[in-house]
Amino acid sequence: MTASVADKRPRSVPTRDVGAVALTSGRLSAWRRNHPEWLALLIAAGAWVLLGGLLSATAGHHHGGQGGSYDQHLTVWVAMVPAMMLPTTLPHLRYVGFATQAARTQRSVLLFSLGYGAVWLLLGLVVAAVPQPLTGWPLALVVAAAGGWELSRIKGRALKRCCRTWPVRYTGPAADASAVEFGLRHGAACLLVGGPAMIALMLAGHPWWAAVTLFAVMLGQKLITAPQRWSVAVALGFAAVAVAVAGTAVFD
Repeated sequence: MTASVADKRPRSVPTRDVGAVALTSGRLSAWRRNHPEWLALLIAAGAWVLLGGLLSATAGHHHGGQGGSYDQHLTVWVAMVPAMMLPTTLPHLRYVGFATQAARTQRSVLLFSLGYGAVWLLLGLVVAAVPQPLTGWPLALVVAAAGGWELSRIKGRALKRCCRTWPVRYTGPAADASAVEFGLRHGAACLLVGGPAMIALMLAGHPWWAAVTLFAVMLGQKLITAPQRWSVAVALGFAAVAVAVAGTAVFD
């Protein structure tokens, strides 16, 4: 047999390579089944990248006294919500994913996320219209109000509702509707928890350090046991920032 004929023979793939590929694929599929929140968190990670670019672009404008347009403010808000708020819904994303039919897991998770984000978008449509960034006494009052909200009963009750779930149907149109409804209900509760803080962040010109700090605080409040214990510490943190901002207004 000549070399040219031998070269035309189909070459078999070693059995161990086929097995390795199958094993890797199986592990990936199993990981996805066990982590239905993966797509939503991937969206949140992408939102952080987008938010980083937006904050870097607007930092120079704010430093120069330029407040930006309504569209620019709304764009920042739309990036902030999935970046900072969607990861705080981790237990609820998992609940929705496991409550629905396996074939429609990501569909239900995305519908829940859309309902959740829609509530925050409504607030953003209003906040983006406020002249910003604020400075001096106006900003100090907004930050102090956000700190006072941390100690309110309304916020405390809303935080408890944030830890609850809502029935999600297994399949069919009812599953879609229930996922959206759960997202809306959870978004409304979370809005009463973190809305004032997010408003203060926006009106302050959304500095990087404040965005990262607030994100860590909200993760702790919603994902750590006994979140009410955080309220006084968070309120004191807002108070300290408010005093610092007021101090700059006095000495400028």
